[in-house]
Amino acid sequence: MNESRKGNDEGRGIDVDYQQQLYLYQQRIANILESFTDCFFEVTKDWTVTYWNKQAEILLGMPREDILGKNLWDLYQDAIPLKFYNEYHRAIAQNISIRFEEYYPAKKLWFEVACFPSGEGLSVYFKDITERKKSTRLLELEKEKYSNLFNFSPLPQWVYDVETLRFLDVNEAAIKSYGYAREEFMSMSILQIRPAEDIPIVTQILKSKSFEENTRRSSVRHLKKDGEVIDVFVQGNSVSFDDKKARLVMAIDRTVELQSRKAMEESIARFDIVSKATSDAVWDLDVKTGEMIWNHGIEQIFGYHKSNYDFDWWRSKVHPNDLADLSAKFDKRVDRHEERVSVEYRFMHADGKYRCVLDRSFVLFNSEGQPTRVIGSMQDITDRVNQLSAIEGQNEKLKEISWFQAHSVRGPLSSIIGLANLLEIDENINKDIAEIVSKLKASANDLDSVLREIIKRT
Repeated sequence: MNESRKGNDEGRGIDVDYQQQLYLYQQRIANILESFTDCFFEVTKDWTVTYWNKQAEILLGMPREDILGKNLWDLYQDAIPLKFYNEYHRAIAQNISIRFEEYYPAKKLWFEVACFPSGEGLSVYFKDITERKKSTRLLELEKEKYSNLFNFSPLPQWVYDVETLRFLDVNEAAIKSYGYAREEFMSMSILQIRPAEDIPIVTQILKSKSFEENTRRSSVRHLKKDGEVIDVFVQGNSVSFDDKKARLVMAIDRTVELQSRKAMEESIARFDIVSKATSDAVWDLDVKTGEMIWNHGIEQIFGYHKSNYDFDWWRSKVHPNDLADLSAKFDKRVDRHEERVSVEYRFMHADGKYRCVLDRSFVLFNSEGQPTRVIGSMQDITDRVNQLSAIEGQNEKLKEISWFQAHSVRGPLSSIIGLANLLEIDENINKDIAEIVSKLKASANDLDSVLREIIKRT
């Protein structure tokens, strides 16, 4: 009997030890689960919640005492239409582990979930990935933005492989500008849009260390599909494209700009030649900007040392009494689209005195009939004007003298004519005197006619 009791006591001791070990093991597991930074819960196959860790409490705002022993879907009915419901059921039905991501509107959170069958139920790990999702979305938006900037840019752009030099991508502007279809570009290398004579230099540049710089800018020549060679400014940046080392290139067609610049340089050269060949003050006005360029005449004739003055400066030097009339005359001729304009006005010298000038200009109009440029020459005619003024003054004096003399002589002359008339009617006058009187009267009448004509003209 004692042995039997002893055996029972030993059996109970073993059970107690086993239960205590099991309890300690469960506590260890619970401690581990509680120490997780991820949320964790367990349910039975009938969806009764048997475990709910602290992180789940915090993240979902659900205390464990309010959910343990209760049906998961009774408390989270709003999750039934979502992926949570379907994936949890699929994991149990197919006895498989499943990972997925889902948005939970009630908490406005994104969750990354891992669930797997365990014992008689399902174990579920989940964590908040909302910030990661936001970052991913922002990255996607940035990629979309830069993709749009690339695809919809009005400037030709392309990406090419640094190793093979083949095009990897090209935007619509490049297709339109260069004349190649997208498929053609994708079968080409960047050397095929360069003139043959430029390729050795291009190859040398591509091999140089300086080419490895992240950003590189240069002016080069490109070749279109139709054979036209264009001058372009290109900027290249190092990028990664589909895990390949690549360069993103933007091209700006400068052909028209350079042609215009060349034409301007030729025009300036002609301007300089004309300037050296004349003693006039030659000027060139940009109507849009108001900038005026002058030749050496502005200094030699008018004493101003700078060669660049604007339109407002010129207006400030025109005599105030001449400005309104001058502007009206010029505007009238421009409104009539007259290319040649000639006007006279007074212009201030650097010494503060006004000079009379003859300004002859040529107006350039654009396709819309608006003046864009005016080129003219300003000649100092002060001496000529002064001479004319002096001559006119002298003429006035002569007129006064003539008028005075004519009127002074007419008085006595009238007396002579009257006396001659009296002598003619005297019957006692002898024949010789009568003849003298007749001649005197005729001469007096002739002189009177001359005096009348002088008076009439003065």
